[in-house]
Amino acid sequence: MSDIMGRRRSVDVGGLALALSDENHGHGWGGWEETDCGETRYAEVLIDVRAHTDMMVSQDCDHYLSSVDLDRDTRERLIHSLSSWHFEPHKLPEEEVIACSYILFEALYRIENMQENLSVSLSYLATSLPHLSQLYRQANTYHNFQHALDVLQAVYFFLFSSGAVPPVTILLEDGRTWKCEKELCDPLVSLLTNEDIFALCIAAVGHDVGHPGLNNAFMKNARTPLAVVYDDKSVLEQMHYSLILQIMRHHNLGRLLDRPVAGPQFRKLLLGTVLATDMGIHFDFMTEFRRLVEGADFPELKKRILVCQALIKCADISNPSRPYLVSQHWAAALESEWSSQLLLEKHLQLPPSVKPSDSRVGEANGQIWFNNMFARPLFELVATGIPSLGEFAKQTRENLSLWQARAAELLAEQESPQGGLGTPLTWPSQAPNDFLNAFPPTLPESFRTPDEWPYPVSYHHHHRLSSVAPSSASSSSSTPSHYESCESSLPSPTFSPVLEPAASPPPVSPSISGLLPPRLEVSTQPQSRAPSVASNAPSTSTSVFSITNEATAAIRAAYKASVRKKKSFHRSSWNPSPTAVSAFDQPPLPVSTFGRSPVSPAGSPAGDSPLSLSAGSPSTGTMTPSPLTPSDGNAAQTRTGLLKAALVSASS
Repeated sequence: MSDIMGRRRSVDVGGLALALSDENHGHGWGGWEETDCGETRYAEVLIDVRAHTDMMVSQDCDHYLSSVDLDRDTRERLIHSLSSWHFEPHKLPEEEVIACSYILFEALYRIENMQENLSVSLSYLATSLPHLSQLYRQANTYHNFQHALDVLQAVYFFLFSSGAVPPVTILLEDGRTWKCEKELCDPLVSLLTNEDIFALCIAAVGHDVGHPGLNNAFMKNARTPLAVVYDDKSVLEQMHYSLILQIMRHHNLGRLLDRPVAGPQFRKLLLGTVLATDMGIHFDFMTEFRRLVEGADFPELKKRILVCQALIKCADISNPSRPYLVSQHWAAALESEWSSQLLLEKHLQLPPSVKPSDSRVGEANGQIWFNNMFARPLFELVATGIPSLGEFAKQTRENLSLWQARAAELLAEQESPQGGLGTPLTWPSQAPNDFLNAFPPTLPESFRTPDEWPYPVSYHHHHRLSSVAPSSASSSSSTPSHYESCESSLPSPTFSPVLEPAASPPPVSPSISGLLPPRLEVSTQPQSRAPSVASNAPSTSTSVFSITNEATAAIRAAYKASVRKKKSFHRSSWNPSPTAVSAFDQPPLPVSTFGRSPVSPAGSPAGDSPLSLSAGSPSTGTMTPSPLTPSDGNAAQTRTGLLKAALVSASS
């Protein structure tokens, strides 16, 4: 091997020899690290996460086209509904929720030159949006596709208010197009190009795709595979971005990502917009946007990214700026989801990372705190740079006053002689075992044991819960009993009904009952599927898991050979031991032509890998699975050939 200058490429010969030596104390290329809790193998986790992601995205969706077909009256009703700030997607049936997301993109395409600038047909969105909706976990009472539509509609409403997009009602006029008058726009919003606005809307509708109903603190505390891959940095947001990219490529939208000049900017803006929804970096954003408003000399692209981040952040936590009754629904939905997470954390003996309210007074005080800490300061700051958002900042202040009055009223009732301790606010919508149908890499490996999670993984339609109260089926599940042997303390009495099928049903919040029908969930049992309507390669899932299982087996074999990750090593520091020199006499394994990295999707640049580490972390390079497959022969030959082939792959 030599480079264009004729020099030999460096190969970690010493590291390979040391790994093959009798002492079994080598530290070579392996790409994982032993830990005190279960010897997590990084490379194996990476491949496993990649395989689950591939499998999740490649699943069939059986109503891509029909879900956006509506009769005229229904279409007009939805168009008028989307034009109102009183929009309530949680009251719509599933097919209308998907149709609403498509209608907003239809309106976007009425902007002059939008399709020409994108070079992407609107028909691609007619298939990608239903597919995307299926990857949202509908068992979540808050982070579901209704929330995604809510954020998309809020983003569109903000853009319309600032003069950047046409009214949704333009669709009632056949063939009419619309041109943005930059001088009439808010100055900062006028910086956005058509491609930026499209990327912002894609980020809005996909910003929580695959969300398990658990937060980033849970990912970190539970040491989930996803947290390992993303090094605890914006773990869920990076997964959402990963899935958005794969959905786009799956539905012929990949050309937006791969254009020579515009592609990298599109990806950077898309990534920055999605990552901004991580509330863990909220105050960093506030500092940067304040500098932008004060006239800091940022590059043009950074200015556009900050504007998109401001709009999606306001949309993501827009509930306090909606009319009070709409805001109240989303508050109750989030409380219910937090209650389910708290129950799972107690079950796994993890530190609690959420604190759901247990009374109406607690709900009101929680909304007051969130409004004062996050929503009101955000809207007021953004309104200084985007004045059209001032009306939403005003609504946020009005809602704050209503919640304060509500809290005082409830507290007075509670302290009166006739008052009690207050009725419980919400009940968990899920028992711990219900989370087994979440995206596997978002769960700790000890929770999804091999018997409970057979390969290949099967995703299937799962009917969402009819209320926040758990069903008896979920609470009396016959899932193999990892739970029976798990040493966890019982949850507090406040949450105990979810684990007691004999107990009377808990009260159901009317604002959450009657939520939507089937969504794509993960099944722990094999399921039959209809033939694919979107793929011409029915054997894709089989081949993915065949390759993955071979690679995983090879990595495990290498691990047994004492090849481990060293946090920082230099290849020049390794020296072969004399006893290991003979190891190089073995004939090399044939290297497969399967060259796609398990880190990057087919055709995507390595720098934009959906499974790359968090922004700013060093690259892990590209690994090729198939050369890791051991050949036939005795154990010594297998081990030697395995490590040789792996080294060739890692150094080529």
